[in-house]
Amino acid sequence: MPEMQVSQGEFWNDPAERLADGFTLKKPKGDRTLTATCEVWTNPFGWELRLMLEGHLLMESVVRSAPEMAQVIEQWKAAMREHGWN
Repeated sequence: MPEMQVSQGEFWNDPAERLADGFTLKKPKGDRTLTATCEVWTNPFGWELRLMLEGHLLMESVVRSAPEMAQVIEQWKAAMREHGWN
């Protein structure tokens, strides 16, 4: 993956842009199915990861590199799978 150029925070005026999701997992709960999504957004310092459950923010993290982003996404995904998410 090519290195992405990121502007410094004080000079970055663009609105955050949603990129491809890191993952989407589902879990049955009673008569419905819950959906959790790891949203990936641009951020003046790299990327912002948002763990969303049914549209509600559970957790967020700002990462500065693509390897760090991949690591956080895999950690969140593994933790959710340990709790029955598929």
